[in-house]
Amino acid sequence: MPSRNAGRGFTLIEFIVGIVLLAVALTGILGLLVNQAPKAVDPVQQVRAAQLAQRLLSEVLQKSFDEHSDHNGGRFRCGETAGTPAVTYPACTDSASYGPDSGETRPYQFNDVDDYQTSAICAKGLASCDGGWVPANYFSAQSGSNLDVSEYRQFGIRIRVSGADLTKDPLPACSGTCSTGKRIELWVRLPDRSEVAFALYRGNY
Repeated sequence: MPSRNAGRGFTLIEFIVGIVLLAVALTGILGLLVNQAPKAVDPVQQVRAAQLAQRLLSEVLQKSFDEHSDHNGGRFRCGETAGTPAVTYPACTDSASYGPDSGETRPYQFNDVDDYQTSAICAKGLASCDGGWVPANYFSAQSGSNLDVSEYRQFGIRIRVSGADLTKDPLPACSGTCSTGKRIELWVRLPDRSEVAFALYRGNY
């Protein structure tokens, strides 16, 4: 004799209980995915920050060591006495005066390393600074036009240039007219307000 329950399906209560259990399971899984989403974005932003830093530091290193250096091939160095008869060339810029020189309002006009000092850029009102941070897009213009303001939106840049004595170990800082080297420190602030730091030295050559 066939059983009465052979063709029995789910009751309404069983169906509702199943939906509730499925909802609870999906809520837990969704919670894990939401927590992992910011962590997945972080590496992407850090890679972009590294690319931006490499781009800026490469640009800085292409500039002359100092405003008083020879900008046309390095025939002489600031603060140097050389040649026959001996000629003493102008002293290097005092470290207290680092920053953009007169007439230099955009990075494509900068011609020496210490022009990138962001504290001076902010003090002279050349950029809309946020607590000493210069918007990254300020540095992305290669000419007076066609600035892509969305390229590094919400990224900030801080650059500090200081004198360094490259003749001593471990490369101590120096003040005044440092004629052997400069230390360039660069920080990139990401949209989430975390920071990535970079540093290098530029010799007087």
